[in-house]
Amino acid sequence: MAGAVALTVGAVLPVSPDAGPGYLSWPLLAVLALVPAGLAVWAAYTGRHGLAAGLIAGLAALAPGRLLLDVQFFANGSLTVRPELYLPDRLLDRSGVAAGFWLLAIGHLLTIAAGLRAARVARELNEIAGSSPGQRRWRLVVPLLAVVTAVGLLMSPVVSTDPYLLARSAFEGPGAALAGYVLLAGALLIAAVLGFSSASDGVARGTLGGAAAAVFAVALPAVVAGLVVPDLHVAWGPCMAVVATLLVLLLTPLATPQQTAAERTDLAGEARVPGLTLWRTATGLLAVLTAVAAVIGALAPQLAGQTQTDSPARWLLVVAAGLVLLPAPFLLAAKTARAARGFLAVLWAGVVLAGTAVLSTAITASEATGLGGLGGAISYHLGAGAVFTAIALGLAGLTALAATVTGVVERDDEGTEGPRPNVLIPVVAAAVLAVATFGTPVFTAPDYPSPGLWSDFDTPSWGLLTAVLVVLGVLALAVRSRPGAAAAALGGAALVLALHVAELPLVGSAIDGSRPGIGFWLGLAAVVATVVAAITAAAGAKTAETTETAKTRP
Repeated sequence: MAGAVALTVGAVLPVSPDAGPGYLSWPLLAVLALVPAGLAVWAAYTGRHGLAAGLIAGLAALAPGRLLLDVQFFANGSLTVRPELYLPDRLLDRSGVAAGFWLLAIGHLLTIAAGLRAARVARELNEIAGSSPGQRRWRLVVPLLAVVTAVGLLMSPVVSTDPYLLARSAFEGPGAALAGYVLLAGALLIAAVLGFSSASDGVARGTLGGAAAAVFAVALPAVVAGLVVPDLHVAWGPCMAVVATLLVLLLTPLATPQQTAAERTDLAGEARVPGLTLWRTATGLLAVLTAVAAVIGALAPQLAGQTQTDSPARWLLVVAAGLVLLPAPFLLAAKTARAARGFLAVLWAGVVLAGTAVLSTAITASEATGLGGLGGAISYHLGAGAVFTAIALGLAGLTALAATVTGVVERDDEGTEGPRPNVLIPVVAAAVLAVATFGTPVFTAPDYPSPGLWSDFDTPSWGLLTAVLVVLGVLALAVRSRPGAAAAALGGAALVLALHVAELPLVGSAIDGSRPGIGFWLGLAAVVATVVAAITAAAGAKTAETTETAKTRP
């Protein structure tokens, strides 16, 4: 509660001596801070400790990201897009901070401290409730809504015609704000997954409610600013976040302890199959949409009305689209659905890897012409290629989450018991080689700075980072997964690594003087090690299947 009070007082006081709020925002900000804290206090007072702990933990999960957003006032307030707290009426190069900033920072720190304590209580309540959250399949839509919300938070908060406020998306903004929005989006997804998977019903609802309250505190003031502040207009991003979060709040209270108990008694068989079939169909549909958007994004012009705006990485994106499309039909067949889902749970990263490289063409061109980036064009518009590439990136994220949720449903239906593959040695080798290959250039060329992870960090570097994290995650899980699931996931990881290696012929051929870099040879070695691990896991799956068949014979 002390954190909420500090946030309220911080909203009342000015955050900077150089500019004030664009509208009378402190009553709204006070409600957004005090209401969830008050609900947590009420829940604790009435003995609903799981709900209280979840609310505080959900709020605290997004507090670090909100803190970084406010730190931008300290770094350089003139670059912020926070009209509810700061709207300059003159051109500013820099601005200072006032008492409001310090109280906001204290409020976020107090929220984080309370969240650490609440997380311990939530963990204890989950242990008491049991190790399984039960069959809460209605909640499996919550992660998808969380992805929509996260994408909305990364978009521009408002549309601005104010000459003193340049509205930009997170990726076009200053460093502290970018880190804050990315941390918000990531923390939101983690909170959503932890929320719907909590064994305690109260903790589950509280976590989702707390995260929703934090999203409202970020997105709703921007929506109001677009409605009431002259020269500002409502943007799509915060509207998406608000609507998706409202849907989460409408869905969450539908679960009661009685319903959860009833779901725990759900029998295996036909009662479960429609849910699994539905999620497999949704995953396949999202994969098809991702592939279609990626192909259009690769082949359409990146800049509207311009010539020679094709990205040199367009064929890499076309190949990535084909890799995502290939397993989609096999999700509809029972015998191949599990393997296809395992491949798709990894192959989506290839679209991000290639899509960020394609999208960098539009970003670089807009920066070179001094037109203010993607969101702040004056006499310049994005081409269909850039728009559809961005859509493909969002759909790839949805495909990943749908494939993950489908895996959760599969484990609910079929269990997780079984032998583990003996793939530790090739997996460790593949992990070391994967980090090395994504961190070094696949090809080099004169006057061509290859984007990397350790230096020359640029738009394609986000794709490299995504791909290496996904591949490392798959390699780590393969050691503990069942042989069949491990083989499919490792096969997908090998294809992502091969796609990265294929940058030499697919991208390097369009650049004069290109030649293989050290990342090419490391990538080939990583592909070999991952394929060896996949073959080993597949052999273990075949052995386990033979053993199981022998046991069932009379």
